[in-house]
Amino acid sequence: MDLLVGLSLIAGSVMFGAYYTTWVIILPFVDEDSFLQNFFPPKFFAVATPLIIGVIGLTVIGIFASIKMSWRRDATKLKTS
Repeated sequence: MDLLVGLSLIAGSVMFGAYYTTWVIILPFVDEDSFLQNFFPPKFFAVATPLIIGVIGLTVIGIFASIKMSWRRDATKLKTS
């Protein structure tokens, strides 16, 4: 079962990588009236989506680190009291 899940994740990652690479690198060189343009969202989302995911991810990491540092500070205060 683990092998099947792992292979599925790898296959999904490869397909997503191929789709995104085509969207970002190849599509700008294809004519606007080509049928291939119908399979992809506007180019704005090619940059905006990873940017938004990155900002959200960094925010979550920052909040997590802040909480952990706060807990450590509180634990240190308890030890010294």
